[in-house]
Formats: sequence, structure tokens, C-alpha cells
Amino acid sequence: MTPLENARKAAEAAAAKLSALESAEAEKAAQRAAERDAHQREKDAAFLDQWESLDAELLAVGSKSAADAVYEGADPISAIAVFWVNRAKRNAIRLYARGAFFRLHGQHPDDTFARELSVRDMMIAGQLENAISGAASRHAADLSEALEAAWTVPDGA
Repeated sequence: MTPLENARKAAEAAAAKLSALESAEAEKAAQRAAERDAHQREKDAAFLDQWESLDAELLAVGSKSAADAVYEGADPISAIAVFWVNRAKRNAIRLYARGAFFRLHGQHPDDTFARELSVRDMMIAGQLENAISGAASRHAADLSEALEAAWTVPDGA
């Protein structure tokens, strides 16, 4: 055999070996992708089973009115911030739920599923005024009741 024939034979053997290695690597990558997709489907199904309870937890925390929070002694700005932060978190959960539904079912959910909460202007100054005013009114009513109870002679006494 000539040196050229030997070189061709070696090149063909190397090409065959390279092809086999590439094929094995592609097979491993496909297997990893299939396992990842199956794991993602499991996680999406589990998330869809609990997204509503996660949303409800944030609703419970964020639904307390700023006036109620201020009445109970919270800082008014913090009370307003808690509402908006939890609202944003609820929208993040809802967006993820819609994505999980799509990944799991291959189609977008209907418009009522995990609907995004409407966008509202923050108008912080107005909300701050309402929170403080509402809390102040409740404190004044509490004091009025206490004054009446302490300083008013009841009928028939």
C-alpha cells in the first residue's frame, strides 16, 4: 500500500470513529433533553396544582387595606407598598401559571385562566391620603366611643 492509500484509510477510520462519537453524543444530548422536558412537565403540573393557593396567600397578605394597616400601627407608606408588592407577585404567579399551562398542554389557556390583575395607576399620594384619613377616622371613632362610655351618664342611672 502506498503512503497515500494508508493516509486515506486512516482518515476514513478516523472519520468513522468521529461520526460514531458524534452520534453517541447527540443521543446522550437527546436523552438529557427528554429527561429535562419530562421533569419540566412534572414541575409544571405540580405548579398548576398549587398556583391558586399561592395566589390566595398573597391576596390575603396584600388585601388588607392600607387604612386598616395604618389603624393597626403600620407605617402608611409601607402599608401601601405591601399592597403593590403583593399585587405584582400575584401577577408573576399568574403569568408563570399561564406559561406552565402552555408548556404542559401545548396551547394557550383561555382568557379566564390565571388572568392578569388589571393595571392600576399607583397614585401614591392619593392612596397615602386615603390610608391616613381612613385610619384617623377610625381612631377618632374609637376615642369618641371611649369618651362616651367614660363620661356619659347612661339612661336610667
